Amino acid sequence: MQELFDRYDEILTNDAGAVKAEGVKEYTTYAVTNFRGGIGKTTLSFNLAYSMCKKNMTLFLDMCPQQNFTSLFLNSIEPYAGPTIYDALMSKMMGSAWNIENDNFSLRIQDTNDQFKDGKTCYFIPGSSHLFLFPSQFYSRLNEYLGMTSSGNGEKPVSIILKMLKTIIDEQMQETKTEKVLIDTSPFFAGGTHLAWVAADALIIPVRVDEQSIYSLELTLDMLKNPNSDFNIWRERAGITEKPVVQAIMMTHCGWNRQADHQMDRASRMYIERAYDIAEKYQDVFSTPNIINHIALLSDFHSAGRISGSKAIPIDKLHEGKQHRIEGRKLEVNKSVNRYKKELAYAFNLING
Repeated sequence: MQELFDRYDEILTNDAGAVKAEGVKEYTTYAVTNFRGGIGKTTLSFNLAYSMCKKNMTLFLDMCPQQNFTSLFLNSIEPYAGPTIYDALMSKMMGSAWNIENDNFSLRIQDTNDQFKDGKTCYFIPGSSHLFLFPSQFYSRLNEYLGMTSSGNGEKPVSIILKMLKTIIDEQMQETKTEKVLIDTSPFFAGGTHLAWVAADALIIPVRVDEQSIYSLELTLDMLKNPNSDFNIWRERAGITEKPVVQAIMMTHCGWNRQADHQMDRASRMYIERAYDIAEKYQDVFSTPNIINHIALLSDFHSAGRISGSKAIPIDKLHEGKQHRIEGRKLEVNKSVNRYKKELAYAFNLING
């Protein structure tokens, strides 16, 4: 563990972009996932999205029915009235019985959020509150297809249903000419998150430094590894051999010792060590054997995080000393934002290859 904390001393002291985790692999499709809410998942997804846009034309998907990822890209809390990822899924599942006016699901981010105009052309598919209802519809159809015989090309019908999201992604990537994909998922496995795991090459797992998140980390890793988990049972039924690897565990809301520069506080250090111990038990689901190279440490972003979420501004674009009005109150970006930027830069390095 000391290797990890020494690395963060180097990250925070020098240029985070120059600190590389050895052997890190790069993938096309990532899903940000954990079976617990309130851990900073969408904040992390949004800030990774900005970093990805700076390097690659990227497609983003909001698979969470709360639609916070969508709100940040739209820079609006108003409900989105156009076609959503739910419509795309239902169209695949129901065919012509699901009537939508058009199939233009992807929106150009630069048209809705000016903060992304300095990046490459990127797109997002909005989420929908109807994803709360999707699991019952999805599993009913999945069980129905389970009893059908294989199609002409030998693919099992249940495989076609499980790969719906992957098919949508492939189609939209071709249409938008995007190179990478990032999916923000819900904290519930059923339905949308299940499909996201089937579609993803690699998982990014945010873990808050608290007891419930440590427990959910083990649940998440066990779901991926255990042959008797729902995810793997359905993979076997569908004849799907591939599954995602874990690319990163990103510890959120870490606390730093105010009396010693770059030193983690005792409670955060304890949870980080426990997360590492759990990850070692599931080492074979990671993309490389060195677990330390898969862990990023992220602070509690405090006012910078609140400003970022309220104003739909990536933390990388916040400037120390600048004031923003949030819900009638003035909030100032303090100097800690410079540390946050370095932490996020290293987190991006873990998926950037």
